[in-house]
Amino acid sequence: MKRSYLVPLALLVYLIGISIYAYPGRMPNITWTQYGLTIGITLVCIVILYFLLKKRDQMRDQRRKK
Repeated sequence: MKRSYLVPLALLVYLIGISIYAYPGRMPNITWTQYGLTIGITLVCIVILYFLLKKRDQMRDQRRKK
């Protein structure tokens, strides 16, 4: 399995676990705004990482073909 799939998938599983653990109902110090923004920003970072790693794999494959 390529790294462009494995790393974002592992981070997504980690995010799901942490978001369940840090649910605002369980932790009174966290507001819904903080919770939503943190999850949203992390998801955006994971998506960006996926596309960057995918582009890197494509460039590596092109160099190997030459």
